[in-house]
Amino acid sequence: MDKKQQIRGTVYFPSRAYNAYQTWLYFEEKEIARDFGYAKDAGINALRIFTSYEYWQEEPEAFWQKWETLLVLAAQRDILVMPILFENCGREPSQENRSDQNPYTAVCIQSPGRRVTGKKELWEEPAAYVREFMERYADDPRLAAIETMNEPHEETGDIPFAQFVTQTAYGLRGNVPLSVGCMRLHHNLYFAQWLGVYQFHDNFPSDLEAFRKELQEAVSLQERTGKPVWLSEWQRLRLGGPGWKQAVIPETDKMPDLASLAETVYESGLGSFFWSLMVKPAYLPDQRINGTFNGLFHEDGRVYSAADYLAVSGKEKSPEELAQRPAWYTGQLT
Repeated sequence: MDKKQQIRGTVYFPSRAYNAYQTWLYFEEKEIARDFGYAKDAGINALRIFTSYEYWQEEPEAFWQKWETLLVLAAQRDILVMPILFENCGREPSQENRSDQNPYTAVCIQSPGRRVTGKKELWEEPAAYVREFMERYADDPRLAAIETMNEPHEETGDIPFAQFVTQTAYGLRGNVPLSVGCMRLHHNLYFAQWLGVYQFHDNFPSDLEAFRKELQEAVSLQERTGKPVWLSEWQRLRLGGPGWKQAVIPETDKMPDLASLAETVYESGLGSFFWSLMVKPAYLPDQRINGTFNGLFHEDGRVYSAADYLAVSGKEKSPEELAQRPAWYTGQLT
């Protein structure tokens, strides 16, 4: 992919991985290849993918081998990858939380967790992970950017940690730009001197006009700074409100509806990543509580929503075609 093209991306977890650790612990090359085929068919040219510091701690050589396999599979489909090194969101990374695969209780895990991010004396091992990643991949043309951390912010107190690992990565920077998965545009100010790409998230806007204005602010920032600005998480319009920490929301608000935002997002000209490629229960506890789920493809290649597929891909397909398994489908994994 020509990196000057507009990024039309998505966030990727395998269908039965509920956190980053499980992505790598249960890594299956055949499954990854299949899912990347789905992405290619939907016109997706970039994937935002969480690495796992915890899996790297346990099995460093296995992690690097699996990560390289994933990059090869993406490159074969002309898809760029944006790796995420650390995660602010979720539960503490205990072994129990890492390993939970119950679809009703399994959610994302913090990486490396508040016990580490809150104590500077414990930052050396995460820094070693950053250094090894940068030494291997700082100049890798298969990467769209390197995201040092997802959603550090004031309330969780991990901005100093995120600044430290971002500055560490900057000291080993190459041709691949650095980025941070910021919740809002202004959070980029904490890291601006080290970043080549700015990010912001708006998963569930409740007002389409306000959402357009937010995108225009991002376009203006891009024009003023000369740096790309990416909307790296978006899902659907929810007119009744975003639903965070709400146990009860309207039934129709629980399901995917990428079509409600796709035209607005793509017309902005900003690079973007929707959540998510595979149909899954909500990643975050604050959305899992109300029954939210998201995604475009089922494991067998059927799409959840024909409208969403058409909005994301821009392709014309009949309902019958969309209900069929694609040519690369080879049966259930064992």
